Amino acid sequence: MRPATFRVEGLAARLAPVVWDGRIPDLIGASFVRNSIQLRVPEADINVRVHAAGPTTLHLTFEAVFRECGLDSAAGGTWWDSWQVTVEPRAPGDTDGTAEAMRVLADQVLAARRRFAVLLADASQAA
Repeated sequence: MRPATFRVEGLAARLAPVVWDGRIPDLIGASFVRNSIQLRVPEADINVRVHAAGPTTLHLTFEAVFRECGLDSAAGGTWWDSWQVTVEPRAPGDTDGTAEAMRVLADQVLAARRRFAVLLADASQAA
């Protein structure tokens, strides 16, 4: 399923196929402009800065804002997280690192969403 909004241009556009191949479920909106990726899912806004560290190496810097009540943000808390991942090609045909970067992008978003779901479940049990 394609998101409702979609914009692509610049270096980040190399990673845009991760949207239409369905690797990020429940995607509401996506923007791939210059060196910035913005992804919106029901419970979070995730921004990723893409920096070329060489012809085949990319640095992905993630900043995520998670909303306790998802899009119904009238109640609940908000949590922030940030992290960086260096990506280098692994497959023989991935000459510029794009395939590996798309895999890492999707994996990192899914892992962050799982971490948040666990933290939220733990917080609600403690309350």
